[in-house]
Amino acid sequence: MTLIHFINTKSNHIISIVLFLGSFLIYSYNLEGQPWHGDEIVYLGQAGEYVHLIKKGDFGNPCLRSIDKCDYLFRIPAYGLTYSPLRNILIGFPMDIKNDDIGKFYNWSCYWQCYIRDMGPTVKEITTGRMLSPLFGSLTVTISFLIGKILFNRHVGIIVSLFFLFYDLWLWYSRTIMTEVHYIFFAMLSFLLLLYAFKAGNPKFKYLISSAITFGLALTSKILSIEFSVLFLGIILFSGLFKRQIGYIHGKRHIPKIGLSIFLFFAIALVSLFLTEPGFYENPLKQIAAMKKDMDNYNRDVWFIGYPTIHGIQIDRMLTVFHYVLFPSFIEHKIPGPYQNSIINLSWYNPPTFSSIALTIFFFIGFGYLIYRTRKFKIYPSETLVLIWFISTLVLSLTIARDFSLERYLLPLAISIIFIASYGFWNFIKNISHHKTKITFAAFAIFAHSVTALLYWPKIYSSSGTTWTNPLGYGTLQESLDNPFTFVVNVIFVGFLLCMFIIQFRRRQNHTITLRPK
Repeated sequence: MTLIHFINTKSNHIISIVLFLGSFLIYSYNLEGQPWHGDEIVYLGQAGEYVHLIKKGDFGNPCLRSIDKCDYLFRIPAYGLTYSPLRNILIGFPMDIKNDDIGKFYNWSCYWQCYIRDMGPTVKEITTGRMLSPLFGSLTVTISFLIGKILFNRHVGIIVSLFFLFYDLWLWYSRTIMTEVHYIFFAMLSFLLLLYAFKAGNPKFKYLISSAITFGLALTSKILSIEFSVLFLGIILFSGLFKRQIGYIHGKRHIPKIGLSIFLFFAIALVSLFLTEPGFYENPLKQIAAMKKDMDNYNRDVWFIGYPTIHGIQIDRMLTVFHYVLFPSFIEHKIPGPYQNSIINLSWYNPPTFSSIALTIFFFIGFGYLIYRTRKFKIYPSETLVLIWFISTLVLSLTIARDFSLERYLLPLAISIIFIASYGFWNFIKNISHHKTKITFAAFAIFAHSVTALLYWPKIYSSSGTTWTNPLGYGTLQESLDNPFTFVVNVIFVGFLLCMFIIQFRRRQNHTITLRPK
């Protein structure tokens, strides 16, 4: 190991530690003050009962295998798919350690149908159920840095992690009892391990297997993790191009190895998914049939998400998705709603846009760079991979989600947008010759992004007596333009950005004139 490599490795570790500690501090501060959501109460009831039965040693109880025949919890057919043993353990054990009393678990699990408020969980019980969420949220931010570093370079990795850290939806879900923080963590960890598996061109099967197992955990946390499958397929297919600098080129002899890697990855992921279901050990075929039945019930009874359908790919729906994740609707108009005979009135404030001025601008810059460079995908495999990630999650979001007002269904797409924006950010500032100007601009851009979410800190940290509903109404792009302080910050940022554009444009013009023959 050379001295330079040692220094780089050590600094990467330091950056990772600082990112984790900073994220954890922001995400874990005053969890008691976080507003609560009805789904949190449902998940808390299911998890509390699950862990209570484990502590009693009642391992034969049907509630440990499925909610379908569980008399201790409220159930409807659609709940079968969302009943995750892994999630129950991650939520239930912290609550059980901190609280000795047995809660009214049936009442909690019935929040949307027959809830009695006086028998609901206390603030302390909700807070302890959230204990691991900041940990998973912080680890995911750190993982995003490592992924960005492997795909591009350390600078892009740092930008990705900071955009991710202060992304309003991730900040929110990293403080709540929701499945998003679990499945995104496992999916991103699987992403990182898969990159390590093919980092040197030839597959390292220990990382490949670890990645597949982790992807299975993501699937059992939330089946929406399937949106990452195309990305993972792309990593394996383009694996030989990640080490283009050492001349590794795919030949026909590598095709069987690629096919084997793909088969192993998805087969092990499915096995990992099944092994997290206790019923699988008793009767594997029966458990698989039960899971299929749960999926059918969910598709039949739930109107906001379901089996993928090509009918979801429509121009107005695509624009609506972009309104949620990139830019507001500039004109008022109506489009068909997610369920029969429903209408959505689109306007500047509806839907809310979960982005910032900086994130949106740099996304379009990054997207332009990706389109330009992916024409030579053998030279730029990482750019091609990120573009595939964005397009695949966009298409799958359109085909799976029916109601985008449940903004959490757009998180896989939003994360790909963060990576593209970070790539655009770095490509924009790397050519700024004056080092202090570069650092100042980069710091102010991150600041402009962060205040979009953090300016509303009282609603995040000091609102324990309130509830929140979907779509989340805090930290949106529209709010950042309505608030005087963030409006001024955004105006200064845009002015700074335009100055950088003009300076770089003039420098390139002068450089072109200098190179012309006299």
